[in-house]
Parts: sequence; C-alpha cells; structure tokens
Amino acid sequence: MPLPNFLFVGADKAGSTWLFRMLQQHPRCFVPGCKDIYFFDRFYSRGLDWYASFFDSAPPEALAVGELSHDYLYSDAAAERIASTLPEARLIVFLRHPVERAFSEYLYLVRSGLARPDDLRATLAANPEPIEHSLYARHLPRYVERFPAEQVGIFEYDDLARDPAGFASAIFAFLGLGGAPGINYHERVLSAARPRSGVVARGVRAGATLARTAGFPGIVGRMKSSSLTRALYVPYSAQNRPRLKPDEREWLHAEFDPDIDRLESLLDRSFSHWKQTASVHAD
Repeated sequence: MPLPNFLFVGADKAGSTWLFRMLQQHPRCFVPGCKDIYFFDRFYSRGLDWYASFFDSAPPEALAVGELSHDYLYSDAAAERIASTLPEARLIVFLRHPVERAFSEYLYLVRSGLARPDDLRATLAANPEPIEHSLYARHLPRYVERFPAEQVGIFEYDDLARDPAGFASAIFAFLGLGGAPGINYHERVLSAARPRSGVVARGVRAGATLARTAGFPGIVGRMKSSSLTRALYVPYSAQNRPRLKPDEREWLHAEFDPDIDRLESLLDRSFSHWKQTASVHAD
C-alpha cells in the first residue's frame, strides 16, 4: 500500500501553497495533485485504502512522497493517528509571526465573503480560530512529544520571505532531496484580495467544502487554480491593502506574547523578533 513518508502538518496561512508548488516542481518528489486531503483529522473514517489511492501514481524514482494538510497541527486525533500509521514519517511545520498569521487568516475570511475588511475585532470575537491557530505552544507538543526531534522540521516563514531559494533548499535537505534546476522559488501565490461579490465568494467556499466532503479534494485544487475562480477576486494594490491599526496590533500581541514565551521554552529557540515591536504585514 503506497503511503507518504512526509507530511506538512501546519500552520495554515504560513506558506503551505508556496511549498506545495515547490514540491510539485522537484523531480524526485511526489505530492498528489491537491493539498489539504485532511485524512487524519476530518476523513479518517474513509479508510487507509482511500488515503493510499492519492499516492498510487507516485513514480518509483520519487525519494520523498507526501501530502500537505495544514490543519493536522491542531488535532490530537490526527497526531495520534499519524504516529500510529506513519511512525517514521518526517513532519514539516511552518511557523509564522502569530500576529501576521492571524491577520492573514482574517483577510482570508474577508476574501471568502465571511468578514468585512474593517471589522477585525468583531470577526475574531465571533470566530476565534485565527487566534487559536497562532498559539503554537499550545499545539506543537502533540507532535514534538510523539516524534523524535530529527523527524520534525520546524521552519520559520520569515526565512521564506527573506530567501525563498535557501528556504526551499533547507526543506529539500530535510526530506533527503538535493537541489533541482528550473524551480521557480519566487512564485507568489494566493495574494490577499477582496471578493467582487460576498455572496459568490461564500458560494465558492461552500462548493469547495462540498467537494471535500464528497471525497473529491482534487476538484478543490482545480477550482482554486482556475482563471474563472481567480476572476472573482480583486487583488489589493499597494495603496489599499488592509493594515492592522496600532490598537489592533497591541491587542493581538497581548493574546500572543505569553504563548511566544512558552514556545521559546518548548523549542529552546528565541522568537524575540515576534514580540511587541515586530512589524505586521497583510499577506
């Protein structure tokens, strides 16, 4: 039964689509044609045969075979199932400045027609997921306590923003891959945008959810990359990109800075650049 030897488990809004495109371009790597299969958290009841079918077409020369589902990081059940089913798998984790990541997820809700671009506090009060998903010290222990340290690669989004080629090389090395010619490391994907119609954007999101629930995540990937779907959104210009207000930034730091302290203790790594003085960019 073909099964992956690596997984990207999270976080969301931290570069997973970029990583998916880089891995697709590497000749010794195989990932299915869609990301976010969500087998180990949402669709485990479909069975291992269903999951393995996504890897049937992996070529024999592929050294790294994997998939990317960015919500695994937040699921105890997923962590336990992965540890049981794929105990030797390498796990990739991307950590992004928690304030930036939460704001990016908020902008995704705006893009999906589920929030207004000037309503951050009310949106996060009604839907705390953008805050919850940035509390890394709360979620990482379920993986670092189940897997040997050498199997868990924790990478920072800041390094991706600074040096995409070097960042990709570090990931390829973690997966036992060398470099490869012709990879477009600087490809920019899924820039922040506003919907032309909130009703239509909500319909697209509902259609994607329906396709996943029906067991056809590949349709979602084709929907996201289609020119028709992209035409439903208007990318922000440099002048009109939403920005966090100073009071919003301060409020979010009050939520995240204690968790950053715990993360430093957990990983024995400094994240001082994420604390109160860090810049926030909409992405």
